[in-house]
Amino acid sequence: MKETLLVAMSMLNTVRRLSRASVRTVRQEGVGSLVRKATMLVRGRVGDTAVAAVSLVSHRHELGKLPLMPQLADVLTVDLDKPAATPSLREPGARLSIVWVTPPVGARGGGHTTISRFAKYFQAQGHDVSFAVYENNTMPQTSDAARAMLKKSYGLDVDVVGMDELGGADVIIATSWETAYGVYNAPDTAHKFYFVQDFEPSFFGVGSRYKLAEATYRFGFYGITAGKWLTQRVAEYGMEADWFDFGADLDVYAPPSGAVVTKKKQIAFYARPSTERRGFELGMLALEVFANRHPEYEIVIFGSDLVGWHVPFPHTNLGLVEEHQLAEIYHESVACLVLSLTNVSLLPLELVAAGCVAVVNEGENNTMVLGHVDGIEYTDALPTSLAAGLSRAVERADAESWAAHIAASVGDRSWQQGVEKVEKIIVGRVTGVAA
Repeated sequence: MKETLLVAMSMLNTVRRLSRASVRTVRQEGVGSLVRKATMLVRGRVGDTAVAAVSLVSHRHELGKLPLMPQLADVLTVDLDKPAATPSLREPGARLSIVWVTPPVGARGGGHTTISRFAKYFQAQGHDVSFAVYENNTMPQTSDAARAMLKKSYGLDVDVVGMDELGGADVIIATSWETAYGVYNAPDTAHKFYFVQDFEPSFFGVGSRYKLAEATYRFGFYGITAGKWLTQRVAEYGMEADWFDFGADLDVYAPPSGAVVTKKKQIAFYARPSTERRGFELGMLALEVFANRHPEYEIVIFGSDLVGWHVPFPHTNLGLVEEHQLAEIYHESVACLVLSLTNVSLLPLELVAAGCVAVVNEGENNTMVLGHVDGIEYTDALPTSLAAGLSRAVERADAESWAAHIAASVGDRSWQQGVEKVEKIIVGRVTGVAA
């Protein structure tokens, strides 16, 4: 009896810890991250005790309740043989009603950060901007909760409407593969766009979700992609699209005017173990090689908690950090390892703007978008190659003057050109008059 009670108490404590961790993950990293972490948990990547607790919970799988899936009613109504609608053109110069359809809004997500940047600009240009949350079976979110999160985490004050309230919009913008299904079934009186920030089929193994995500590029929406690489990818499906160039928030990341860039013996790593495309394992192996070569350098890890992961070298783990903390990390670090195996990350230009060398994996997904910029060190996606890139950065005799040089070299790469271009794309398509 006593042994049974101890086991029950242990299970209860495990469930409590999991509950607290789940709430923290949703608040800090969003629902998608929670789903991915839960998947890793069940696969045994976080600990035997937790896996044993999770395995006690049995349930029946239902297609309509699978995570990270569109609503089945929307999937079942898609007919690619149906002729695409041609909405009427709006008057040039008219104030447009623009609705961004997004997944549930989490705190400080890269996708919502970029979307919010464009939405704010459209508001400043006089357009009527609102959001709609498309629930993808991850977590219910009310319109009020989404609006509060957008205001608190992204500084964006907008109305959040229901998916059944899109009838009066001039423009409806899908922002992820799941939302594309909801937008497909929205009223055809609106001009429909697809804001593509990554090649999302590659988020999954080749299977049902891969094929459903891939199909969205054939929905007939006009694509607006984050960088030229994605325009090229969606064109393979016959999707017409244009792109915007990446920028950096110079007000946040650029060193203060006239300030001397002073570096510590420190490098950083953007770690997202729950996000496969961020190459977490590659990065950790590279850092182990680097730490053996340069034990005098402190390694700062940020981006997410590493609970349950054994890190085989001395390090400081800061977890998820605020923008001002990011800027401080970048200013103090000589280099930062940031891997992106699908579309390029927002980080490399932000790092360079801060005077920090960005060590990035080689590939058209990165080079086609960023170009060959002083301060971006491209290497093969192998631990030894990545470690060599970090070593080259810290072994420069002129590391501090190089930091000042690279920061100044991207002083004109703000987001302004990108947001202006996207507004011109949308207005031109909706009015028939190129700006």
